[in-house]
Formats: sequence, structure tokens, C-alpha cells
Amino acid sequence: MDTLRCRQIFCQVVKEGSFSAAARKLQTSKAMISRAVSQLEEDLNVRLLYRTTRKMSPTEEGLAYFERCQMLLEDFETLDKSVRAKHQTAEGKLRISIPSEAFSIESLVPHLFSFMRAYPKVEFDIFAGDRYVDIVDDGFDVAIRIGALKDASYIARKLGDVQLQFCATPTYLSNNETIHQPSDLLQHQLIVDSIYRPGQPWVFKKGDQSVSVKADGYFKVNSPMIVCEALLNGFGVGMCPSFVIQKYINSGQLITVLDEWELMRGGIYAIYSHRQHLSTKVRLFVDHLIQSFAEKSVA
Repeated sequence: MDTLRCRQIFCQVVKEGSFSAAARKLQTSKAMISRAVSQLEEDLNVRLLYRTTRKMSPTEEGLAYFERCQMLLEDFETLDKSVRAKHQTAEGKLRISIPSEAFSIESLVPHLFSFMRAYPKVEFDIFAGDRYVDIVDDGFDVAIRIGALKDASYIARKLGDVQLQFCATPTYLSNNETIHQPSDLLQHQLIVDSIYRPGQPWVFKKGDQSVSVKADGYFKVNSPMIVCEALLNGFGVGMCPSFVIQKYINSGQLITVLDEWELMRGGIYAIYSHRQHLSTKVRLFVDHLIQSFAEKSVA
């Protein structure tokens, strides 16, 4: 039996005035109570209680030990309650890693702000960047990731779907060669997002077919937002994540091509390290994102 438990039992015996009363209070056996007190006396090498067949009373050392123990046990109880209360409320610092640009501005930041309004005691420390971070080693509570997941050692909660789509303006498409196959892209001015597979060909898939296209373009930039602006200005055809261009497709400003061919399809995920003893601030934040993304997809 651990020493802390023995101390708790000893204090209960002194407060109740007998082994039998302490056993009833703690819902255990009298033998267990006696064994705990004896173990404590043996560990301390001092007698804490006088025992006779008719009564029990603390020794001078036992009474002093009881008074001090009682104070410490009350302090421990207060500390435990404080930790539990903090764990059950959303407060404290929340360190988050998020993508640096288009997705965060368009799709994530509004949900962050709505969470901040709902839970004003949470302090945010946000790292915005496309560098891969190790959640544990870099000290993050949550990371937002886009694409296909590579690390199965973390817990991943899916927020939504994302895919890369090729598109251009109606004017550009009407004034240039029709695009039926991925290889047709080589006859066009390509707007290239250099974040995706830098220096490698684009690999298109349709069923069992797979076609590679060399991703050269006269306009390259490591920003899907700038790619989108170049497309909207009619400078060529290029690919963008669905969350960047969807509103322009809905309005007719951009038209997708090669819809039967898949370049990249993945998800948007909230990643965190541990499911057990998950802090309330992390749980509430991730649940808030899941609900917010679901409501946005329905709207």
C-alpha cells in the first residue's frame, strides 16, 4: 500500500476514534485499516496510536503527525480540484500550426475567430507556415494539415475534403486548343504552383490509367492565391486547391478542365498527439472546427 494512502487511512482513524468506524467510513475492512496504520508506523519507526481492547488514542507523536498530515491532505485535495476544474474548462495557451496562406485566410481564420469569441480565456500562439512540424518535439497542441496523411502515430480528425483542379477563364479556353487529355496541357501556357511536387512531373490518374506531364510553365510561383489571380486574369491554365477556386467556379469566372482525371485528392485534418487525457481546450477547439466545417459545407 502506498504511503499517501496509509496517511489518509491514519487520519481517518484519528478523526473517527476507532478502526471500526474508519473502516465503515472508507468502506473497507478493519484488517485493512489496521494493516495500513501498522505499515505507516513501521515506515516512520514510531508509534502513532495507543491501542487497547477497549479504546484507541493517538500518541503525542501521532497527534502532531495527524495535524500536519491533515493539512497536507487538504492541500492535495485543493490542488486536485483546481487541476480538474482547469482541465474541464477551455483556458490557457493553445499552440497551433496552420498552413501559411490561402487555406488559412479563406477557410480557417474565420473559425479561429469564432472559437476565440466563444472561449475568451484561451490564449492563442499560432505558427503559420508550410514547414512540416513535429507536434510533440515542436511543442504544438494541434496542427492543421492538408492532403494525404503520412504519419499514423497521431490522432487525426477530418475537417473536410480537398483536391487539386485544373481551370482557366472561359475566354482563355475559347481562344486556345481544347483540353481533352493531360498531354494537351503541353500546348498551353501553364500557371504552375511550385509548392506541389516541386521539380517533379504531375501525375494524372483515371481508373487504371496514369499519365505524367512535365510541370514546366512560363509562370511559376509558390502561392496558390497568386496562381488563382493569374488564372483569373487569363494568363493561362493551371491547378489550384478546390478551397481556393470553388467560389470562382460557382460564379463562372473559372471553368475546370480534365475533370475525369485526378491529380491529388486528400483531406483537411486537425492533428493532435494523444487521445487519453486530452485537454479540454484542445478537445473543444477540434470539435468546434469539425462542426464549423460541416456547417460551411451544408450552407
